Amino acid sequence: MPSTEKKAPLDSILKVGETLPADIYAANGLLLLRKGHYVLNEKQRERLVALGMTHPASALPPVESDLARISGEFSPFEEIQYAARHLDYLLGAGLSARGFEQRVRALANRLIAFTEKAPDGMLASLLLVPLSKYSSAHSIHVGIILAVLTRRLDLETSPRNSLISAALTMNLSIASLMDELHHQSSPLSQEQRNLIEGHPLLSSAMLRELGITDELWHLLVQTHHEKWDGKGYPYRLDKENIESLSHLLHLADVTAAKLVPRTYRSAMKPNTALAQIFMEANALFDYRFTSLLVKELGIYPPGSFVQLANQEMGVVLSRRERADEPCVAVLRRNDGAPYNKPQLREASTHEYRILQAIDQKQIGIRPQYLASLWARHRSGSSAYK
Repeated sequence: MPSTEKKAPLDSILKVGETLPADIYAANGLLLLRKGHYVLNEKQRERLVALGMTHPASALPPVESDLARISGEFSPFEEIQYAARHLDYLLGAGLSARGFEQRVRALANRLIAFTEKAPDGMLASLLLVPLSKYSSAHSIHVGIILAVLTRRLDLETSPRNSLISAALTMNLSIASLMDELHHQSSPLSQEQRNLIEGHPLLSSAMLRELGITDELWHLLVQTHHEKWDGKGYPYRLDKENIESLSHLLHLADVTAAKLVPRTYRSAMKPNTALAQIFMEANALFDYRFTSLLVKELGIYPPGSFVQLANQEMGVVLSRRERADEPCVAVLRRNDGAPYNKPQLREASTHEYRILQAIDQKQIGIRPQYLASLWARHRSGSSAYK
């Protein structure tokens, strides 16, 4: 839990002319003065007592990354909220974050571990859980997509962690700008455009200042906006010179951006977003990766709202072997009345085939209620499967 340390203990431990016994932070998490520094005068002491604390108020405890500890029941919807809060703190703290690499890698492992346990629930949380900060939410969404896709790739543990760590930190230098642009409907200013085009290199530079020496991590951050048509940035690489994992990160980045709404526009229906990406295969995206994306997410990913051939409406609960034949939790009857309890339908059955994707407002049920559909995952399976 976040620290709630009171000022009285701080008042008692700060002495003029003596070294600080602990790091002192402002309420927003910024480091004011490091442990070992001297309190020079009474005015400085009073200011530290008034503003400071020995732990950042917004700091979260280190994340658990051991897959063996994840057992029994858990809620993917709660997990994505926790992950987003933790990443928001790390992105906001920037160069003052303590144990940055360890905490990012642990968070990457946590996303991998929960996705191994409950891939359908984690994908559904991506579509259904509203998160307050776009910058951290987007990176978490990209990380979940990559965790799902890399389950099927022959990728060792270390590069897989580096890939998802890169997804979590690729926008480190423009996190606040991304939050601002999330609400902006007007065209980018030239200053904003310059910041965006320079952020892959600046984010990498910040990571070096934070002690990151993993060159794959840096390469992925630096090249996650390079495109197959040579019109990416910052290097304008052609497709032959783009690292395959950078291209996979770019694909997940584009996919997540299409799936999540902004203040001034709605999100694309997942099947529409995936269809657009698939149609650009071999032109803008590697066909191998777009095929993997559709196969692993499905045409109607978990969390998508659909109407069946019998006019019932519900939410996709879990994927099946065929991308267009998922399991659906039906929430409303064919006359629009709600069911007292979700009813399971297999879209592989002719009567229950998916007729079309629909908007959540047509269902009229809040995500808080829907969370219970994925709240009891065990070994990657839905409780309703």
